[in-house]
Amino acid sequence: MNCTSEVTMSFDTLPKIRSARAQVEDALSGLIKAMHPGDQLLPEPELSKQLGVSRATLREVLRSFAERGLLFRRQGVGTFVASRIPILETGLEVLESLERMADRLNLQTEVAYLDIAERLATPDERLGLVHEDPLQVLAVKRVVTVEGEPVADLLDVVPLRYLSATDLGEHFKGSVLDILLERGKPVLSTSRTEIFAASATSDIAGRLEIAQDTALIKLVAQLFSYDEYVVDYSISYFVPGYFKFHVMRQVR
Repeated sequence: MNCTSEVTMSFDTLPKIRSARAQVEDALSGLIKAMHPGDQLLPEPELSKQLGVSRATLREVLRSFAERGLLFRRQGVGTFVASRIPILETGLEVLESLERMADRLNLQTEVAYLDIAERLATPDERLGLVHEDPLQVLAVKRVVTVEGEPVADLLDVVPLRYLSATDLGEHFKGSVLDILLERGKPVLSTSRTEIFAASATSDIAGRLEIAQDTALIKLVAQLFSYDEYVVDYSISYFVPGYFKFHVMRQVR
């Protein structure tokens, strides 16, 4: 007597094999949810032992979480849980200051670091300003925090004929763009912006209180007047996890 049987197996019943990294990500996510913003994680040797994973794998996961804005790392100090502030989202079709983006979400912004100088433009800055001859400029470098978290390292370079240090006033809140718009002269028209992925240098990492070589979003922009002069040349570094930029594109 021949007996036949039919065996069926659902893929849902198969054991799911997860990588060590995925397991660490799950464990670390649970750990972060149980902590408060500003709490410090255990040092890497202790944390890797607690999670049962190599330090190399743990370091990769920590870097990934920092890039997503879930953690922030202070050089020589340790790794901390980041504040859970809403993501600042904007379309790149409309030029808008970081301060106005935060204001829409009722978030508090402050200038944590500020360096204002009237000086000669560097060769790269003259190139960005489309100006071959030596040029006196106002350079405004600052770090902007949102709800106490350093999220952006910004540099604006403006020819002195458009803006001087005294024009910023005593209560400068961080946005050169907003001041130019309020002044109304020159009349602004368009901005040409290039987007890059960048790594934090030691200087930028120190100002943003993150680890050196942390991945950042870099925007390099030229702000034009209606008579097609470059009014402002800016270089901006944003910490991923706090920002979401999008572009609306027409179908042709």
